[in-house]
Amino acid sequence: MFYNIIKLLIFAAMNIELLDIRAGRRAIFPVLIKGDGYNILVDASYPGTLHRIEKAIMQRGVSMEELTHVVVTHHDFDHIGSLAALKRKYPHVQVVASEQEAPYIAGKKKSLRLRQAEDLFHSLPEEERPQALRFQHLLESVETVEVDRKVKNGDLIAQGVVVVETPGHTPGHISLYMPDNKALVAGDALVFRNERLEIANPEYTLDMSAALNSIKLISSLNLNTILCYHGGAYTGDCAEALQYILGI
Repeated sequence: MFYNIIKLLIFAAMNIELLDIRAGRRAIFPVLIKGDGYNILVDASYPGTLHRIEKAIMQRGVSMEELTHVVVTHHDFDHIGSLAALKRKYPHVQVVASEQEAPYIAGKKKSLRLRQAEDLFHSLPEEERPQALRFQHLLESVETVEVDRKVKNGDLIAQGVVVVETPGHTPGHISLYMPDNKALVAGDALVFRNERLEIANPEYTLDMSAALNSIKLISSLNLNTILCYHGGAYTGDCAEALQYILGI
């Protein structure tokens, strides 16, 4: 079992709710965006956690039948782990992702994270290889699912929810911008760690140059809040924090 605690952090007057899913020191933060005629879940947690997602969403007064979309920021296993189970149980929910990520989510192309792990395997010390093999098997075991809608930069998921292409962590990574709320759901484009925003773990960032360009793009947005999948909500001076990462 991955987690033993789930709670929700509420952002007053924002209609954005951060799902806090924890296991010991580990935590991830899927986001629920509630609007007029739509309820959007951003990212779908680890494998085997659909029941926990259901509980968290329903605790906020939204039934799973009222969930309209699951937006996948990218195809890493902690973002799509329960996606196929959710789609199977709630087929009316529209799965949304970028054009570049869709083939990996659907299993038509090998996971880039799996490819990375395979490429690194023979350079690892012998004592690290068993754990590395377990990680590869985990990635191979993730159930795939077809993407219903493929989106690009500037597309509207729903009224007030805009797609922003933020490649780097993976080539097709997307974030969601809500200009009325001055909020960005950043996925893994950024992390909130040690009380500040940081670029996602460089070890798992497939194109650092693209990732930095994505942060430059994010810094051009009018933001009061950045919601990170790892670390949660950053509500400090977003412009200053992003400039620090860029060395400006």
